[in-house]
Amino acid sequence: MENIILTVFGMTYLPVILFKIAMALVIYVVAALVSGMAEKILTGIFKFILKGRSEKTVQAFTQSFAKPTAAFIKIVGIYCAVNTLPLGATVKVAVMGIMTVVLRIALILMVSVSLQNFVMNMPDMFDGFVEKFGGNRTIVSFFTKLVKALIMVFTLVIIIEEFGYDVTSLITGLGLGGLTFALAAQDIASNFMSGITILLDKPFAIGDWIAVNGMEGIVEEMNFRSTKIRTFDNALISVPNSRLGSSSVTNWTKMNYRKTNIIIGLLYSTTRETLQKVIDDIYSELSQFEEIKTDSLLVKFDNFSASSLDVKISYNSYPIPAPAHMALKEKVQLKIMEVVERHETDFAYNTVTVVNG
Repeated sequence: MENIILTVFGMTYLPVILFKIAMALVIYVVAALVSGMAEKILTGIFKFILKGRSEKTVQAFTQSFAKPTAAFIKIVGIYCAVNTLPLGATVKVAVMGIMTVVLRIALILMVSVSLQNFVMNMPDMFDGFVEKFGGNRTIVSFFTKLVKALIMVFTLVIIIEEFGYDVTSLITGLGLGGLTFALAAQDIASNFMSGITILLDKPFAIGDWIAVNGMEGIVEEMNFRSTKIRTFDNALISVPNSRLGSSSVTNWTKMNYRKTNIIIGLLYSTTRETLQKVIDDIYSELSQFEEIKTDSLLVKFDNFSASSLDVKISYNSYPIPAPAHMALKEKVQLKIMEVVERHETDFAYNTVTVVNG
């Protein structure tokens, strides 16, 4: 038993062993406390460095580096704590060899994640950053995600080489796996090039309402592989860029105006004079609406239906978001009801006359 303790701890005197274990715990606790304060410390540093910049900019810088730095401080604390433990020479060489590799990889990951966060937060860090790209958030989103992906690839390559493997030889030696990799790369390249084509052609931008291949919704995000569309049922659809690039895309946001058609049916008991007054008054009232293009407004007696005299109201409204468009339509229909009530007529409804023989 004594030999095992000597091999593991390098000594057999229990008070010293316990003291060194306690020291290791203290070191880790201190590192954990410093890690917890990392965000406040970095905020103070960035506020000093970025004097005169907005609070939003300071927060963006802090968010880029705070979490990776906090995690790295904890790992440094673990490394120092393990180094303080009473270990035998052979055990210590093995354990510290592993901890050194862990520490190096942690450093690589900290730098990598910080750079990724930095790239993704750039639009919030620098005033007028989006405007430098013509105000097109789609282009900014695409290229920030592309740069992030490149950083991730380089990070993976560095970590693989850190373990002593040659990346080129590894890919060459994959054999059948290399073919799979090549096919996957072909798919990625196809989506990437389609994404570039979409950016250059500009059929839509982030925030636009589009319809493609039976899917309809708001564009939320675009990266080098796919475009994410939020449907009006609140579902999120991820569409490969290659599919978007080869399909017809309808961009409802780019409409110059919205076309609206309303048909109302009046009672057959309505006289010709009353019908004409209703038509004239509806036209007069709706022509006062600022949102409606007056030259497109049409109010006409349209048809003798089975149970009603049909009046068609058609107009174009200036491009406004869907909720505002629905609010305008409601306003128009309430105004139509007001006019009909004013002339003491009413809306028709389907009737069936039964004659007993």
